[in-house]
Amino acid sequence: MSSVASLLSGVIQGSGIGPVMFIVLIDQPAKLLEKRHITAKLFADDLKIYLKIINTDDVARLQEALDLITELSCTWQLTVSVAKCSLLK
Repeated sequence: MSSVASLLSGVIQGSGIGPVMFIVLIDQPAKLLEKRHITAKLFADDLKIYLKIINTDDVARLQEALDLITELSCTWQLTVSVAKCSLLK
């Protein structure tokens, strides 16, 4: 059995309430991105955003989305795995 530890952020793996807490946590960025007309897809602990870039306004919207994700990850003390990030052309 593990010893007791204080958690500053995140969701305890294997807990009964963990999956519900994670859904509540990940739902906010998806809804905020949707309000900005950026498609967000969620699967397990992955968040994918989609945006067809046609002009500079679309580039600004994409940067705004990335800024939002960065801000939320800092607020919730969650890291973004930059090594797993990619851009499709």
